[in-house]
Order: sequence, then structure tokens, then C-alpha cells
Amino acid sequence: MLSLDSTFAEVRRRLADPDVLNPSKSDPFFYFIHEPAETLEVRRKLPAWIAALEHEGWTVDVMSLADLMWRRIEASGLWDEWIALEAEAEVTELNDGIRDVLRGNDGLLNLIRQAVEHGGDRHVVFMTDAALLHPFFRVHLLEAGLTNQLKAPVVLFYPGTRDGQFGLRFLGFYPLDGSYRSTLIGGIE
Repeated sequence: MLSLDSTFAEVRRRLADPDVLNPSKSDPFFYFIHEPAETLEVRRKLPAWIAALEHEGWTVDVMSLADLMWRRIEASGLWDEWIALEAEAEVTELNDGIRDVLRGNDGLLNLIRQAVEHGGDRHVVFMTDAALLHPFFRVHLLEAGLTNQLKAPVVLFYPGTRDGQFGLRFLGFYPLDGSYRSTLIGGIE
């Protein structure tokens, strides 16, 4: 497997290539694939990677998917009810309730759209904390929900394993999902 720094070097190369941002190609959505066990190391390296991009003139916004998820859950007003039901309800029932709130019309995708609606030259968005979406929200829905809406490149730090050109296994244990069509970076030797 490529080292994290090698994978980030490839991200930098892709961001520096103006052809990558050509609107006639796919949206500038990149998956930075890393082993789930490397998540803490990715978090540790993020400040240095951000500083390197900023030194090159990039503006980097970091978007925590976990923070957006919790913001949406709190806005639903259902958290206290779920906590009260936790002792008696089935885990799947609670998970389904959270999933419904995140997938609804004013759910997680809407918050993400608002966060990525600004952009401009030399602007990039890093999406972190994707692992915390499990088991409530499928990551490939982010890419699908943002199609033709990106004003800046997005790099999603994806904890999982790669299988072929487009196949990914979220967290390394979900079944193979070939729904990913954006650029996959890392995850292979």
C-alpha cells in the first residue's frame, strides 16, 4: 500500500494539474483512500498537509462530516427521545431513525452542499471523519448528491480498502461497492 505521504503527494499533483479541474471531465471529487487503522495518523498529518497546500497558495477548508452529522441530529430535536428509548428499543430501530434524519430533504447532503457552494481559484475542501457516518449514511451518496454542484475540488479522506479501479470497501468490512466514479487516490501499491 502507498504511504500516506505518497498518497498526499498524488493529491497535490492532481490539484496542481489544471486539466483535473476541467468542467468537461468528472467533478473534482477525490477519495484519499487509507486503511481504517491509519485514521489517527491521517488526522495527525492533516495540519502539515494543509500548511503545504497553503504555502502553494491554496485555501483549504476542513469539513468534519461528524460535526455536520451531529449538527443535523441536534436540529432534528429527536436526540433526547432516542436516548430515552435506547434501553428498550432495538439498535436497528434507533439507527433507522438517525438514518432517516440524515437522509431527509434537509439532511446531511443539504448541509454539505451549503458548505461546498463557495469556491474559486486555488480553493479546496477536505472532508474528514467519514468513518463516523457508519452505519447511518453511505459515503458514495455524498459523491452522487454533489454531482455538478462543486465549485472547488473536494478531497474525502476515505477509511477503507480499494478493490480494482472503482471498487471500495468502506471501513474494510462493508461489501465491495463499485458505485464510486470519482478519482480514487491511494489504497493500492
